[in-house]
Amino acid sequence: MGNRSLILKLKKMKLINKIITAIVIVTILSVTLVACSSSKEVYNKVTKNVEFEKSGAQLWGETCNRCHLAPSPSAYNDTDWETISLHMRVRANLTEKEITKITNFLKSAN
Repeated sequence: MGNRSLILKLKKMKLINKIITAIVIVTILSVTLVACSSSKEVYNKVTKNVEFEKSGAQLWGETCNRCHLAPSPSAYNDTDWETISLHMRVRANLTEKEITKITNFLKSAN
């Protein structure tokens, strides 16, 4: 009978260990799901209200290189950049805000 009761105790311990392991796994999965879903919601709320604006340098690189090789900012003086900017605003269909950023970048870099 001593061996039988020892075997029963061991089986109970194994069962308890399995239950505890299952509870730990379910808890970890639940916490992970909640953490991921809530951070995603927060991220979506934040990014909906934030407008990402490009710098003048980014706009210059992307816009000017669409049609031709963008000249170096030092290739022209401030007056030339003003004239070129007026012309390119129409040609590239840029907004006043975009062309102002590009012009300011070109003037600061020459």
